[in-house]
Amino acid sequence: MTSEITPRYPNAESDPRLTNTADKYFTLREQIRDKEFIREPVTNAERDKLATLKRALNDDKHYTPNF
Repeated sequence: MTSEITPRYPNAESDPRLTNTADKYFTLREQIRDKEFIREPVTNAERDKLATLKRALNDDKHYTPNF
């Protein structure tokens, strides 16, 4: 007896437990560029987060879990 499992969400985009990695990357990149433009300091944590997001995109991880 085999029963088909119906997914809770039809795709990753509609799953509230996931965040679009590209959106996070482009938002953070814009914030860093704005800070640099007005000569505000950018923390190493912000730069590290940007590098982490870029690595995830390069590894084809388009969605990250929210925890």
